[in-house]
Amino acid sequence: MRQFFVVVCTVLLLCNWIAFAVAQTSEDKESETNPYLKSSSSEQLDLLRRYYQRQLPRRDNSTNQDLTNDPARMLNQFQSGNALEGPINPAEYIVGPSDVLAVTIIGAVPFTHVGSITPEGTFIVPNIGEMAVAGVALAEVKKNLQTAMRKKYTTGDIGVHLLSLRSFKVSVVGAVANPGTYTVSPVDRVDRVVYLAEFSGNLQTPAEETDTKGASTFSVPVEKPPPISLRNIKLYRARRDTIDIDLVRYYTTGETVYNPYLRDGDVIFVPPENLYGNSVSISGGVRKAGIFEFHAGDSLGILLRLAQGPTVLADLEHVEVVRFLSSGRQAQTLVVNLQAGQNGHTPDMALQRNDRIYIREDREKRKERMVRVYGEVWRPGEYAILYERTRLSEIIERAGGFKPEAAIAEAKLVRRYKNPDAVRKNPDYARLQERRLMDLDPPDREYFDYEAALRRGFVTVDFVKLFNHHDSTADVEVLENDEIFVPTVRQNINVIGQVINPGYVVYLGGMDYRYYVDKAGGFSKEANRKKVRIIKRDTEAWLKPEETVLEPGDQIFVSRVVRRPSSVYFNTFKDILQTTASIATVYLLYRQVN
Repeated sequence: MRQFFVVVCTVLLLCNWIAFAVAQTSEDKESETNPYLKSSSSEQLDLLRRYYQRQLPRRDNSTNQDLTNDPARMLNQFQSGNALEGPINPAEYIVGPSDVLAVTIIGAVPFTHVGSITPEGTFIVPNIGEMAVAGVALAEVKKNLQTAMRKKYTTGDIGVHLLSLRSFKVSVVGAVANPGTYTVSPVDRVDRVVYLAEFSGNLQTPAEETDTKGASTFSVPVEKPPPISLRNIKLYRARRDTIDIDLVRYYTTGETVYNPYLRDGDVIFVPPENLYGNSVSISGGVRKAGIFEFHAGDSLGILLRLAQGPTVLADLEHVEVVRFLSSGRQAQTLVVNLQAGQNGHTPDMALQRNDRIYIREDREKRKERMVRVYGEVWRPGEYAILYERTRLSEIIERAGGFKPEAAIAEAKLVRRYKNPDAVRKNPDYARLQERRLMDLDPPDREYFDYEAALRRGFVTVDFVKLFNHHDSTADVEVLENDEIFVPTVRQNINVIGQVINPGYVVYLGGMDYRYYVDKAGGFSKEANRKKVRIIKRDTEAWLKPEETVLEPGDQIFVSRVVRRPSSVYFNTFKDILQTTASIATVYLLYRQVN
């Protein structure tokens, strides 16, 4: 019963002490309000938006509310003290004066002591003594207190807890709008006090003169201060340590080492931004191209991270770094392959001031490409291909192969190039352009125009050699917009020309052309029986009947007898007589002269 009464009294005393401490702290804060934490004007919020949006990637307002789109909300967060990012890490938290610690023992003889660290940096525990704790990590303070108390209390669980965070002052100097001293806590980072020093003060507004009636007559604009540097801030610790602060890198990559927690007596130096002669830029295939102030130690990999990484189409094998020489009038271009890393490491390159980085996007290699297959295959349709990697045999295999009725020998691969120039799509214009530098006589030019008009973009492919004889040397690469047509086997012979009934005749193996001409009604009166030609189905070559064997799909063409009018023969005879007379005259003259 006595132990229970002691525990209850101890708990009541602890609650009263905490309530008094909280009330006293609130009263002190109200009496010592920081003059730099007043509500900001619209001009300050515009400055905040300009600085913050320039360094951070913009996001869609409809999907993700960002502080960059609400400067007032952002400033309120910077002004609110002791806002924790999460549970305090005892290994990182550095204890200092005014931190409130609680020491408890749970056991047969309970013990509780709540105390504040003295301005001298010590913590006093009744019946234990005084221990120096300022500047020591919380984890080590817990260990030292537990060790000291274990000498006095041999039983029970000893606990050391941080109940309340202290506040202390840091100084901000340099090019900020409101340099001075600011009250912060150990859980505040450098960026909070920098923004307070730059945006929380009441900036001077344009001065206006009014007439006797109170109407505004004119305004005198006030020159805005130069931008502050966010990449070259210096943090001077009380122990003479100097830390480089890079808020741009912190905001884009989240690396807290470039935006550490503040400590007692820190001095923050903020220089003005200097992009002229002290910058690096990146453009092209990155998510956020831009110009960044140069920071000592910048590398190609760091700048790529500041740009939020490469795009999907970025060509990382040919990254160009343009480096200006000391004169500024000459430059050298360095090509870096970021994909040539060894052992899983990406190669990097140190940058210099004024380096310019260009990452091009290889849209041709990574854009969607399709070919179309139709005709006698099992799965006709469109198929995706890879740039410079997909071949004809692969497409036919993906299409399920040929059907039994497929005419493999007559299959065609048609290539349709896309010309960006609309004028060049006109076939007449193309032929005229090709003839422009040709040294041909009129008959040859006429024949060239005839062949060009028949040109359809056929790719020379021996389908029989590739698919029936499995000869990989006949395989070809397919390109975007190619069309593969596999017709049906034609079990007939087409007889055309000077026959009585031209048309298709059912194929019968072993028969020559005379059989099919007879089936087509025989030769007509105008037929030239000595000029019959066989047009092959696969090559479309014109051959004499004795030069080939008829196959299904071939054509038989019967030419006609050319009948000229009598005037043609008379003119020819006249030309022969004139030529003979001329030769005889020359001969007689020659004899007389000799």
